Amino acid sequence: MPTSLYLAAALLLFVSHAVPSWPGVRPALVARLGRPGFMALHSVLSLAALTLFVVAYRDVDTTGFVFTPAGWAHQLAVALMPVAFVLIAARLSTKAGEPLSPREPAGIYRVTRFPGSLGLLLWAVLHLQATGDARRVVLFATMAAIALFAMVKNDWVLRRARSAAARTFREETSVVPFAAILAGRQRFVWHEIGWARLLAGVAAWAVVLEAHRFVFGVDPLYWAR
Repeated sequence: MPTSLYLAAALLLFVSHAVPSWPGVRPALVARLGRPGFMALHSVLSLAALTLFVVAYRDVDTTGFVFTPAGWAHQLAVALMPVAFVLIAARLSTKAGEPLSPREPAGIYRVTRFPGSLGLLLWAVLHLQATGDARRVVLFATMAAIALFAMVKNDWVLRRARSAAARTFREETSVVPFAAILAGRQRFVWHEIGWARLLAGVAAWAVVLEAHRFVFGVDPLYWAR
């Protein structure tokens, strides 16, 4: 498969996440299709774009390198990936409310405003800096772009929202982890996160670490030696 088609598949994957979730598009689709219909449509489009991207990734004809990873890149990825998994696990298990009317910051949201997107961004950047070949650079750069777009878009929504809940949520939280806590706008409450979420994230990381060489053909522990 030509590289141009692979890049087009990567762009389509990004668009499939960006366009349906855009504030002006999402309400119109929800009003027309209902929330279940919108979620179904979004899921189908995202899955189709992801499938096309996976096929393109597998078949693309490219062997060149964009850069050579640093000697410590693989060790850094293995060491910090648990943080990404914990952020995502805490996000999935902590209700945030609607974008225009979020809940009062609690748990992981006291630490960072966008834990799920930040976890995905960390995952993408850690893998990006540990690879360097053109095919995987496109893969992880696309995932990083999706995460960054989600953070910028959600912050834009909060900034424009007229609800007191949105204004309070933005004022009392920060994108940078622990920045709001260090600034005194927020406090760290461990029991709202809890050991269960921490252990779930670490366990997920351990499972993926062990299965990585079978599923993706790369052993992170071998390269991290």
